[in-house]
Amino acid sequence: MIDIKQFLKKDYVKSFIICFIIACLSLLPFVVAGHGFFVLTNDFNDQQIPFTMGLHRDLLDGGFNGFSWSVDLGTSTIQAYSFYELGGPFFWLSMLFPVNAFPYMVAWFFMLKFAFAGLTSCLYLKRFVKDSKWAVLGSVLYAFSGYSLANMLFYHFHDAIVCFPLMLLGLEIYKEKKDSRLFIFSIFINCFVNYFFFVGDVVFLIIYYLFRFASKDIKTLILDVVKCIGCGVLGVAMAAFMFIPNIMYISGNPRTGQFSGILSMLTTTLEDYLYILKNMLLPAETLTSVSVINEQNFSSHGMYLPLFGLVLVIAYIIKKRDWLSRIILFCAVASFIPLLSDLFYMYSAAQMRWWYAFGLMVVLASIRMIEEPEVKAIKVATVGYIAIIIMFAIIINVLNGLNINDHQWINDAVRFYVYVAIAIVGAIITCIITTRSQINYKNVFVNVAIVSVGLMFSTAFIYKTCDWMGLQAYKQKYDVSVELELPSEQYRLNNTMNLISMAAHVAGFTNQTSTNANSIIEFEDLFDYYHNVAGMPKNDIPGLAELIAGKYYLMYEETAGTVVDTYDTDLGTAYLMERGACPIGFAVDSYITLEELKSLPVNQRAIALLDSAVIDEADVTKEIANDLKQNTADDIDFDKSIDDYVTEHTYGSVLGFSKDGHGMKCVTGYDKDTYVYFSVPYDEGWTATVDGIQTDIIKSGGMMLIKVPAGNHNVEFTYGTPGFKIGLIIAALGWCAFTALMLMARRKDRN
Repeated sequence: MIDIKQFLKKDYVKSFIICFIIACLSLLPFVVAGHGFFVLTNDFNDQQIPFTMGLHRDLLDGGFNGFSWSVDLGTSTIQAYSFYELGGPFFWLSMLFPVNAFPYMVAWFFMLKFAFAGLTSCLYLKRFVKDSKWAVLGSVLYAFSGYSLANMLFYHFHDAIVCFPLMLLGLEIYKEKKDSRLFIFSIFINCFVNYFFFVGDVVFLIIYYLFRFASKDIKTLILDVVKCIGCGVLGVAMAAFMFIPNIMYISGNPRTGQFSGILSMLTTTLEDYLYILKNMLLPAETLTSVSVINEQNFSSHGMYLPLFGLVLVIAYIIKKRDWLSRIILFCAVASFIPLLSDLFYMYSAAQMRWWYAFGLMVVLASIRMIEEPEVKAIKVATVGYIAIIIMFAIIINVLNGLNINDHQWINDAVRFYVYVAIAIVGAIITCIITTRSQINYKNVFVNVAIVSVGLMFSTAFIYKTCDWMGLQAYKQKYDVSVELELPSEQYRLNNTMNLISMAAHVAGFTNQTSTNANSIIEFEDLFDYYHNVAGMPKNDIPGLAELIAGKYYLMYEETAGTVVDTYDTDLGTAYLMERGACPIGFAVDSYITLEELKSLPVNQRAIALLDSAVIDEADVTKEIANDLKQNTADDIDFDKSIDDYVTEHTYGSVLGFSKDGHGMKCVTGYDKDTYVYFSVPYDEGWTATVDGIQTDIIKSGGMMLIKVPAGNHNVEFTYGTPGFKIGLIIAALGWCAFTALMLMARRKDRN
């Protein structure tokens, strides 16, 4: 009992418990209202819940190195989920529970994320205060900062918020004690958790090092930098089985890198300037519903600290000119200059995703100021902060009244002025309680906790009011998905809702993801389509759904058509229907070049692909030219109906088709040598064999084409993520080196 009491008195344990309670008080009403089933809106519903369930099923099916059939038209599991939750510690915790239980448990995992954000930040912050109670206060400020609340929509972002303080803590310990163990491990864990955020972490770590530790002695600086780089290389090596495949993936992804030139990235728009300023000054808003400047904005702006805002930060900068104030000033300036802001993620849609690191510095400055307050600086900062807020509100009203840039600057005046009032009142209260001769810690803490609960609850509430699909309708889709099975593995579910195909673990048309296979982007380019996040609507192009095996679809009311199965839900019966569609693998006897295909109107291109497989002219070998008839755009038979093409390809289907997370198998029995088209995204990780003998895979507009000889043959496609094996070897070597380092350090500690 004594040990337990001593443990509960530890500062980081207090931070964990307090942050969990605050998050619980904020989210529990919504859990109760949903009878345990918790949803928010948009990406939380459409990605976070389905992706967690889909990843759970995919790992059980094919493991790390497998292929996910439920991510768009099919994608490597590592490539599809690493940006989301594959490396997330809370995801692996969820694996201990049944996959279908996740929507009932996600709120509790969310509470844990806020609690652990408090814990890790407390461990870092307590190094900089004399009395560790202020680190506990700072942990609440960090866990419930504007960044954390605004990004509740992106559940997996909070993994980075949790793990980032460990990197700075590891660096601090390394510099103080020359002990690199935590530093190396923290680099590994951040790299493993999310490669995208890890890049931003590293950039910030470099900035942090230069402002805090850089020596004026060049020789000393170079030697220290080399040692830090060595620690970083070892940490990354330990995560290489995840990191290398993802680097290979994003290096071929057109979404990566948006550098548009130095001069053009020195400035941004008036709207962006004001939006950045707004989110520094005022409580964070929901990304789906913004009161001023934008109606929606899915960038991760959010800086406001509960109750304090930026009052104590401004006071700290007024009072001190140290490494911390310089970092804060640099980050503040960088936020308004795209050339610097986007550098954090190598000019790849940075969108202020790095502000949680900036926020941790703001929190540190705040608690250091409140521990050793300077009355004059705080009063000046309070007046200045309030004046800036009032000026901002006036500017927004003037811009709106003059209709500058033909833009509606105010979307919800009531909410805007409520946030203005919260910020101003919070600043006044902060000034009052921090300029007294004796600061009452409990009073400060209670006020911060109450504001944190209020802001988190209101953010969640507004998010739920923005939901395009109500809880009951979403729950109906979920109930169907956990029961759904497709009658044939050789066809897909013609449904673009991630929840259905991922929770059901079936091949579908899911299209709400930014990490689908690069070859899917190539396939969509056949139809002049490109989007950063949303996949191409597969039913907008005549013949496309039929081409890619979209045979099954769901209806939620009785209608004409062939019913395959029914599912009873609280809102009535759902019907699984079927329509004509080509199987995933079917024979083709002609090809059309990419140039010829693109000469056709977009609405005719899918029909052309039903007629002939597309092959880039550079990939047409003599063998292909001899075996297949070449069609031009004029040769395509557009008088032939889509149903006729479907019937033809159904007769030319492969037999005995089956698939899982390791690949796909089928049997062919053609009376002559035949080329078979598979509407499965091409990837260098695919290996195709015919009767155990490897055969060449021809890329066909992002999909796959192989040649099989006449007669009965067993065809097998095996998938292995490119870079995974070499990554495993490097990771094994890295862990051996780290283990050796740990043993040596332990022996040194004993001595």
